[in-house]
Parts: sequence; structure tokens; C-alpha cells
Amino acid sequence: MATTIKKVNKKMVKGLSNIVGSLLLIVLTIVAALLIGHFAFGLFSSSNHNAGISLSDESIIIPGGEYQTQGATVSVTITNSGNDPVALSYVELVVNGKIYYLYSGTGKAPAGATGGSATALSPISGQYQLTKQGLLIEPGQSLTLSGTITTKIVPSLQTGQTVVILASAADNVTAQTVSQQVSVVVQD
Repeated sequence: MATTIKKVNKKMVKGLSNIVGSLLLIVLTIVAALLIGHFAFGLFSSSNHNAGISLSDESIIIPGGEYQTQGATVSVTITNSGNDPVALSYVELVVNGKIYYLYSGTGKAPAGATGGSATALSPISGQYQLTKQGLLIEPGQSLTLSGTITTKIVPSLQTGQTVVILASAADNVTAQTVSQQVSVVVQD
């Protein structure tokens, strides 16, 4: 049997390694560009919209314990805990199962409201953009509302009584509605 040995042309091997080298360089460039795009521009991040609000520093104080003559001071801080701006739609007070509106983004209590005043509470500081739905609260920003309520707004309130403050807002990007509530004991 005859053995055939083929001679490999050196030029052919040299040409093949140039092609492989070029392809590797192109692949590395593309991978580097994708990594830079990911870290610098967030190309691969998902566009999650997270709307949320939280309530804090809430208080209802009846000076001297005389609600009929003195009224009550209400204060609540609403914080945007999501990553989208939210428009504060309304703040309501639930007393003995009845709902009383203390703030409305439109300036009017919603249809069918049992009572209250849509303007009993107002911002105590800061400048907020007013949208169709209410005051715009940016992510991480807080809005403190404060005001005085009387028997015209909430007919009956007593020291030591537990009531609920509920706030509702609309995500300014997705129009999703978010709400948060907190129980408060009326103090004097």
C-alpha cells in the first residue's frame, strides 16, 4: 500500500488564521459594545413601572378635647414610594363606617360621597404641579397635607376614637390607581 502524504500549503494556513482572528476580533467588539450599553444606557433593563404611596406623620388632634367648639387639626404626609410620578387623587377619613373626603385632586368630592369637604386639607409647603387628577408627587418626594375639620365636615369625632385615613393616587405613566390606609387614634 502506498501512503500519500499531502503537503499543506503554508499560505493557505496563514490565510485561514487571519480569517479566524478577524472573526474573533469582531465577536469581542460586539460583546464589549453590548456590555457597555447594558451598564451605561440600561439597554437590557425591563421597563417596570412601580407605583406606590406610603403614609406617615399622621395625626388628628382635638385642642382641649372640645371637638364641637374647637374642631380638629388633621395632618398627614404622603410619600411616593414607587418609581413613577403619582397624582394624589383624594384623601378621606373613615369615621364609624362613614367616608368623609378631606382632599380631592379635582377640588370636588366624588359623586356619591357621604360628606366632607374636598378642600379641608391643603399642602403646607413646597410647590407641586397640579394635573387633572391632583397634585403630582415625584418618586421619593413627600407631600404634607394639613387642615382643620369641624362639625360641618365630620359631624362627630371624639378623643380616643380610632379612625382611618385613606389616600389614593394615580400613576402618572400607567394610570394605575394605588391606595394606602392607616389607623389613627384621635388625640387631644
